[in-house]
Amino acid sequence: MSRLARLISTFLNLKLRTKFLLSFTVIILITVLMISSVNYYVSVSAIKRNTANFSEYLIEQIGINLEKSTRDIEDQVFQQFRNSALNTTLNIPEGSSSGELFFKNRTISEFMNELLLSKDYFLSTMIIDSEGNKFGLERSTIQDYNKNLTEVDIDKIKEKRGRASWVPGNNNVIFMEKAVYDISSNRYVGIIIVGVDSKLISNIYTNVDELTKGNIVILNEELEPLMFNKLVSEPSNYFVENKMYNNPTLNQGFQYEGFSYISTIITTSYDKWKIVQVIAVNELTQGTEAIKLWTISTILVSLLIALILAVVISNNITGNVRLLLQSMSNFSMDFTHKVIVPSSRDEVGLLAEKFNSMAEKIGELIHTIYNEKLLKQKAEYRTLQFEYKALQAQINPHFLYNTLESIHSLAKLRGDEQVSEMIYLLGKLLRESISKKGDIIYLQEEVDYIRNYLSIHKIIYGQKIEVNYHFDPSLMSFMVPKFILQPLVENSIKHGIEEKPGKGIVSIGCWEKDDDLYLEVSDNGVGIDEQTREHLLNPSEHSKLKQKDKHTNVGIISVHKRIQILYGEDYGLNITSELNQGTTIRIRLPIIREEHSNEIQSGGDR
Repeated sequence: MSRLARLISTFLNLKLRTKFLLSFTVIILITVLMISSVNYYVSVSAIKRNTANFSEYLIEQIGINLEKSTRDIEDQVFQQFRNSALNTTLNIPEGSSSGELFFKNRTISEFMNELLLSKDYFLSTMIIDSEGNKFGLERSTIQDYNKNLTEVDIDKIKEKRGRASWVPGNNNVIFMEKAVYDISSNRYVGIIIVGVDSKLISNIYTNVDELTKGNIVILNEELEPLMFNKLVSEPSNYFVENKMYNNPTLNQGFQYEGFSYISTIITTSYDKWKIVQVIAVNELTQGTEAIKLWTISTILVSLLIALILAVVISNNITGNVRLLLQSMSNFSMDFTHKVIVPSSRDEVGLLAEKFNSMAEKIGELIHTIYNEKLLKQKAEYRTLQFEYKALQAQINPHFLYNTLESIHSLAKLRGDEQVSEMIYLLGKLLRESISKKGDIIYLQEEVDYIRNYLSIHKIIYGQKIEVNYHFDPSLMSFMVPKFILQPLVENSIKHGIEEKPGKGIVSIGCWEKDDDLYLEVSDNGVGIDEQTREHLLNPSEHSKLKQKDKHTNVGIISVHKRIQILYGEDYGLNITSELNQGTTIRIRLPIIREEHSNEIQSGGDR
């Protein structure tokens, strides 16, 4: 059995109150967790979405400002170039006269001075003539801004045909590179490079970085960061180096060193600038920690309230059920019912009221049946007592008559000794019949009585009867009902042996088996037919017995009924018989010793 199946089985076996309690708690917990989790993730998603939209709007404005600032610088440089004599002097070759070269150098120097003085954010300038000669000037003698311009790619700048390029430099400087041409002939004359203070660009988006808790990276046409690496965060640098801006699936975010980041990318007109903003998600969700705290607090408080309510509700629902169950348990044990007072009139309360009515009627019915059964048992026992007392008093008129006839005959034919013996035995038998006042006697006394009874029959029948005794001496101290063997022995002689020619054998014995005592009387007489055997042991069939020899039939029936009244229906007689072969009557009794005999006898006298 799987673990899930075991859990389900355990839950199904729980008490109803525990099921309600667990069910209410789980339902409320799931509901609160789902609502809180959905609210939290919806809030975070909304923050990320709104931040992305706001970021896109901001960097669009940055792009506009960047375009304007750089275009102004480009226009200013170009306008100054047009207004200067640099247009013609840059073409003076290196081998020209000293006067021409002096004029060329002075014109270049004047142009660079005027350009540096025109704006505070111009930090350096460099002129490259058509022959590749470089002329540089810097605002500060301390900073050497132009030292990184030793490897200027002149051909690459010339390919742009006068369109300005912006490249990053060191020492907080950004260079604008532009090829210039003769206005009249449109002939290439040289290159102008201007070093611009990086603060001019960074000031455009510094406040935005602080506002959005992000990092903005500006890429030129060559997709190089315009600022120094120290102004670019590691996640942003990772984003740029891996060229994630070319993957549209990463517009919503990426992972770096276990943290989540969202990115926003725009491209200005003519692909001049690509602006990227990278924002850490944990920076955005710092305010949601309060939401998380309130969510956890709400869940705990809700669970506590739900648990209290679940206990109250489950107790209210199952209170009547517990009362009903307890009352049913008590009623099933002793049939005494204490009226249930339900706490409410719901379905279970109505069921309890119906159970009160049913239990009351069952109790009355049980009381009535018990009284009727008690009265019936008393009547049956009294009837048996009268029958047995009659049997004891008169034994059998036929037997006494035959005995007296035999005494009379023997007195004529024989001597006085045998007559004396028969008279003695008969007197002893009659004395034992009427002298025992108790209904429960020792087995030894019952055996002695039947020995005397059969001694008289042996004198009467002589060699026609043979009696065999099989008694266990260790069982003689057990207690048995009085006068249970004589009717069976009389039936064997009267209906078995007398009606069959030849020698009759009667065997009487006892034994113990499975804590029960068995007495048995068997003969080799004519036997009993099946119909008579069934009628003898079935009370409803007694009226169908033949009237012939009714005395002995009544004796067997009375023995059987008397034993069952005393000890229950598991005890009594069992008759087996085969026609012309003989009959065996077996008595099953409980083993009763002397200390319990008084209790049984007094019970029978009630």
